[in-house]
Amino acid sequence: MKKICLHNGMVYTGITKKGNSSVLFENGVITNVLSDRRFLQMPDASSYEILDVQGLGIAPGLIDSHIHGIGGFGTEDLSEDSIAGMSEILPRFGVTSFCPTIYPMAPEDMDQAITSVVKVIGKEPGAHILGIHMEGPFISKEKLGVQRGEYVLPVDISVLEHLWEVSRGTIISMTVAPEVKGMRELALNAARKGIVLQVGHSNATYNQMVEGIEAGILHTTHFFNAMRSLHHRDPGVVGAILIHPEVSCEVIPDGRHLHPAIISFLIKEKGTSKVVLVSDGLRPTAQKTPPFFANHEEVEIRDGVFYRTKDGTIAGSSLTLNTGVFNITEMDVSLQDALKMASLNPARTLERDHLCGSLLPGRRADLIVFDRQMQIYRTFIRGAEVYSRPFPASKETTE
Repeated sequence: MKKICLHNGMVYTGITKKGNSSVLFENGVITNVLSDRRFLQMPDASSYEILDVQGLGIAPGLIDSHIHGIGGFGTEDLSEDSIAGMSEILPRFGVTSFCPTIYPMAPEDMDQAITSVVKVIGKEPGAHILGIHMEGPFISKEKLGVQRGEYVLPVDISVLEHLWEVSRGTIISMTVAPEVKGMRELALNAARKGIVLQVGHSNATYNQMVEGIEAGILHTTHFFNAMRSLHHRDPGVVGAILIHPEVSCEVIPDGRHLHPAIISFLIKEKGTSKVVLVSDGLRPTAQKTPPFFANHEEVEIRDGVFYRTKDGTIAGSSLTLNTGVFNITEMDVSLQDALKMASLNPARTLERDHLCGSLLPGRRADLIVFDRQMQIYRTFIRGAEVYSRPFPASKETTE
């Protein structure tokens, strides 16, 4: 594969930020990040194909670790074509890796949903699949949100073993309720498999949450939503997560699922390294015309949020992750930190930061080129350009 240099950019490595800089990659791997001046002084600079990004930002590709669908494609379609469709569309929005997220379903449907993902892994037309996120089935019926209660199950290790076997070891994370009987045994089993457990759809008391943390449940699914709230006599799920600094938090930054002031408070309390931005996007996200369906139920969109038509319950977000990053910058968070929350942080949480999430030598050449509003102009996956649009007419910087 040819040697490529993205030149004259504001580079956000995930760790540092530097202007007038270049990112070099070859054979799908980042080889160097250096100033433009040092690049031009390299003896073999002329051997690179140079793309002048005209002062735009260069950053690691975004990682959406919680997404059900986009563009009319969803995991509930039980179709490898739909999973491939998600992979193909996501680079338009700067996403280079994602975790297809599967709802609780009838057992045969859940098997088919998992199998559909497995068949696409390694053959993705666009964004990489890091692994499967199972949002259930071991959750609380008291905090369902729009999950289907008839498919929520009590903890059963044989069910976990079956799902693991069907997934061929590709389940990377699972949303669970710590208060469900048998959860400690499940947590220990999941740890042996390398499955990251996330608390969500939970009505746990504070003490039950502490037990879950002690068992290794250290990440959070759409924090604040669908979980027992804070009370001064029982801190609940929310209080336990805020109190214990080792727990990281998934956030839907659409300004509707959480008030911007709450997001600002969370970042101040937990620090930027413990917040992970996700879209929680549904099948009709970026779909232009109704009718809209998610998890086989009709939904309608109001103010950027999907609501279940039959009862008005919030069903999920219509957010794309690049817009989420921009939204966070409108909450007095630096672009450098906002990008980190959507790239390095999810990679670390899922223990994949040796592969992606930063622009360091040896990492996959998954990169994006973008402007101040987080509009995407180029997306590269393993060094191959998978999405492009003309650069803006006037030069700008993302700083």
